[in-house]
Amino acid sequence: MIGTVRIAWHSIFAYAGSLLAGLISIRLSRHLIRDQRVYPYAIAVFVGGLITARLGHVADNWATYADSPERIFTLAGGGIAVTAAPIGSTIAGIVAARWMRLPVGFMLDVAAIGIVTGLAVGRIGDVINGEHHAVACSGLAWCVRYTHPETLGQTAFVHPVVVYDGLFDLLIAAAAYAYWRRTRGRAPEGRAYLVVLGVYGTGRFVSSFLRLDPVVLAGLQEAQVLGLAYALIAFPLLWLLRRRARRGTS
Repeated sequence: MIGTVRIAWHSIFAYAGSLLAGLISIRLSRHLIRDQRVYPYAIAVFVGGLITARLGHVADNWATYADSPERIFTLAGGGIAVTAAPIGSTIAGIVAARWMRLPVGFMLDVAAIGIVTGLAVGRIGDVINGEHHAVACSGLAWCVRYTHPETLGQTAFVHPVVVYDGLFDLLIAAAAYAYWRRTRGRAPEGRAYLVVLGVYGTGRFVSSFLRLDPVVLAGLQEAQVLGLAYALIAFPLLWLLRRRARRGTS
């Protein structure tokens, strides 16, 4: 609490993750971009991702907002759906890179590595708050339940699904960074971005089977629909770019 304003742990770690994502992306971009254009680029990517993440949350909880549409445009008491963030981040990243004459593929690569790291940090707030209800868990040492009355967590033992997501995000970031180190400066760039998008989408598709989120299409949750779409887009494009790279070196 700050005065009469209640600030959730989710918000604190979400902003901390966003700050870390920007710092990592800017630091990695210095491999090629030495001027100040990286700062407005990072802001554009953040704002773009925030917009579609908010829209994703509204779409996933439309029954809540249908009678009070004015609440769509304020984050107070609302939320975001991070699985929808890549849409806005990608669009804003491409537009901003072209507008500022930055290498599109390179900037998408460094932004993706920073963002997926920041997502892992944001999950810490979810764990503290007990957000994102999950299916029952038994027989495992890491099953969790929440006893504090001010959390949103379940009182029965459940899977710590946000912990799974956070650890998986860190693995993605490490793998993407290693891959980027091998491929940076070699056309076509953008391959590390596609690795992050495809693997992240696959992970969210799988982990969401442990979540108790609303079903939106064909028995799937919104995160699963988006995750599947990301994987189906990213992996074929990655295969094409890798094929083009091999042709360029042959």
